[in-house]
Amino acid sequence: MTGTFEGESGTKTRGRIGRGAAWGTLEVWGVELLQLVFFTLLARLLGPESYGLVALAMAFVMVPQNLIVHGGWSEALVQRPRLVREDVDSTFSALVLVGATSAVLLLLCAPLAARLFALPELAGILAALAICPFLTSLGVVPIGLLQRELRFAPLALRSLLGASLGGVAALCSALAGFGPWSLVASEILWPLTGAVVLGLAAGHRPRPCFSRAHFASIARFARAVTGEQAIVLVENFLPRLMLGLLAGPTAVGIWALARKLVDLSVELVARPAMRVGLPALVANAAKRADFARGLALLLELPGAVAVPGYLLACLLGSELLVSVFGEPWRDAGLAFAVLALGGPAWVGAVLLGTGFQAAGRPELALRSALWGLIALAPLLSLALPWGAFGVAAAFALRAWFLFALRVAIARSALGIPPRVVLGPLAPLALAGGAMVAALLALEGLSVRPSVLSHLILDALSGGLVFLAAFALLAPARAYARPRSVRARAIAPPPSGLSEGVKSTEHPFGGPRRGGEPAQRRSASSTRCPGAAPNSRVLSRSAR
Repeated sequence: MTGTFEGESGTKTRGRIGRGAAWGTLEVWGVELLQLVFFTLLARLLGPESYGLVALAMAFVMVPQNLIVHGGWSEALVQRPRLVREDVDSTFSALVLVGATSAVLLLLCAPLAARLFALPELAGILAALAICPFLTSLGVVPIGLLQRELRFAPLALRSLLGASLGGVAALCSALAGFGPWSLVASEILWPLTGAVVLGLAAGHRPRPCFSRAHFASIARFARAVTGEQAIVLVENFLPRLMLGLLAGPTAVGIWALARKLVDLSVELVARPAMRVGLPALVANAAKRADFARGLALLLELPGAVAVPGYLLACLLGSELLVSVFGEPWRDAGLAFAVLALGGPAWVGAVLLGTGFQAAGRPELALRSALWGLIALAPLLSLALPWGAFGVAAAFALRAWFLFALRVAIARSALGIPPRVVLGPLAPLALAGGAMVAALLALEGLSVRPSVLSHLILDALSGGLVFLAAFALLAPARAYARPRSVRARAIAPPPSGLSEGVKSTEHPFGGPRRGGEPAQRRSASSTRCPGAAPNSRVLSRSAR
């Protein structure tokens, strides 16, 4: 089912990595574009208040759901050099138990939340969405198994099918007059589709098995990622809670739209790089110099899209949202433009967190995220009187603080100098500045017959100016990039990651990459019933 690349030729491995990169890109871009299309149509049909009601309910649902799906459990399965059936079954059993418990707790909390916000409709919506964490828990282990094998096609199918079914169901329900319940249907169909598709594709057949020792070894890696995700959830929950109490569901809907668009853009820019970058960096973790170069490349490629994209969003985002979503969403356009100021730093911080995971040091991301939350708290308290606009400014400042902090941590903990990761980004920043200056200069010189033509001309002009400036500032990097990307992205994992190699201490001070802890090498007292004594390691060649 899963394991290492032992026995594979370099050509076959490079082919799998290349196909994985293509499927990962198709998944992210396809899903986000589908979501954007359905989001645009539904926003015009439903308005800010309906979105605000569902956003308040999802603030509670996201706490257990994101801890399950983004808590580092699938990454822990990918990162392990040796994976046995007991690891898989124990992780699956624990996550399903957490998902079921969360569903019961959300059902009990639904009436209390409705009274807290003085919104009777919230009780039914939250009760219906309570099943989402349980459905999500069914797909986490299959995700890890498929990623470990670089089988990204089923992951793409799951996401595209879930987005399509959920979007069509929501759109039909909205046209039939179901209001916010249209969004509830979409939120439930997504994890339900994922559980079915991933379970069939991964070939994982759950067994009633739980080994405390095996689960503990998985949890040691995942707990730091889970802690970081808990901090992210607090950052997502606090603005919705405060805006809901102080300004009502309309303000929550405005903030939710602005934040959703930024989250979509971060997914589009960073997720493909993260999907391929994590296993690629893990493969080079034993070589500090190669790891540092790979991390720099991981930041540079998405940065080439993030810098001009977010600067254009800052300049044009307000007018764009009014044109697309309608006049009721004008305040969301202003909040989105302010959030876009922190977009490049947001992407950079996320990718550095992936680098920390690949180095076997996920606790570094947790510590930095905790400091980011500490910095956000006073910023939010000062910004709340300005509503969604002020909250957006607080989050933009927090993004730049977190990015700078993680660059400093990469130097102190991993020994990677800031010039290695920031040097390739300097031409991008200068080219972005030239683009902004050109657009501001053109603003008063050109006459546009309509708002749409204004946005299109500015976007095209800004993109051309950015490309020209980057080619002048860093011609070698601009013209050599395609060959560099292919050479580095498809490099096969070093032989030191094969099952039979017992590697030495991890170069970044994390856990040992080779071998196993003492309790893992011990006798089969911790095996689940029915485990075959001579087939403990799950090989990637075993389907």
